[in-house]
Amino acid sequence: MGKSAKTWWGQKFIAALEEFTDSGRLQRGRSYSTDNRIKQWLVHDGKVEAKMRGNINPYFGVYKEPTYQVSVQMTHLSAAQWQAIIEKLTRRASFIAKLLLNEIPENIETVFAETGVHLLPNNYKDFKVACDCPDYAVPCKHIAGVCYRLAGAFDQDPFLLFEMRGLESEKLVQELAKSPLGKVLSEAKSSSEGGLIPVESYYTRPIIIDLPQSIDVKHFWQGQQPLPHSIEPAQAAIIPAMLIKKGGDFPAFWQKQSSFIDVMEDFYFRMRKGVFKIF
Repeated sequence: MGKSAKTWWGQKFIAALEEFTDSGRLQRGRSYSTDNRIKQWLVHDGKVEAKMRGNINPYFGVYKEPTYQVSVQMTHLSAAQWQAIIEKLTRRASFIAKLLLNEIPENIETVFAETGVHLLPNNYKDFKVACDCPDYAVPCKHIAGVCYRLAGAFDQDPFLLFEMRGLESEKLVQELAKSPLGKVLSEAKSSSEGGLIPVESYYTRPIIIDLPQSIDVKHFWQGQQPLPHSIEPAQAAIIPAMLIKKGGDFPAFWQKQSSFIDVMEDFYFRMRKGVFKIF
């Protein structure tokens, strides 16, 4: 079976769980992370609450397919700790740029370590879990299934990891946008997020105009307006490939294990080489 997480932070989340949990139980719970098992999924105030389909098991006296209530919550950091962490994050341009492009910097844990905490879980004390199934072991396969599903959700929304630690994603974006670089990046992202406009055709339609009553030969060949003497130089993009990068490494439509940004960078590199060969 493929990996439940594609990004490095999602994989680190699962790896951290396996370090202080029975990896066999986690693996058995992997199959419980699918839509076929999870009937309801809700994330609210940094806590995941899910309803999961169980199995009929006469050994435990279960003769009808049950539905179990599962909750997973990570230890929340205090407001003072988050204030100190955000202050350190906004000092680093590389952190601001990656976070606002839906990526988590690989060295972000150094900032948390300076405050005496961590972002990704280190041990079982970072979790508070519950399930009303008859299995006495913790984590049961239902809790494991929610954790695997959560790791996959981190791929699509990295800010969910911060929310699980007690910081709302909107609050983090607002704080990052207060910095000079964050302001530029936020404005660039918002300006490129235009709504879709329906069109009647995929092709450019010709515009029919009425012919003038008389045609002047000079205007016919030279035009009605003089050509400009010079052309203003094109401005370089503030963020190269914004349309591609703002979706992150693994946008919703991308189902492959490799990074979408890496694939597109390789594609454009090969295209440039091909164009140079032509000329």
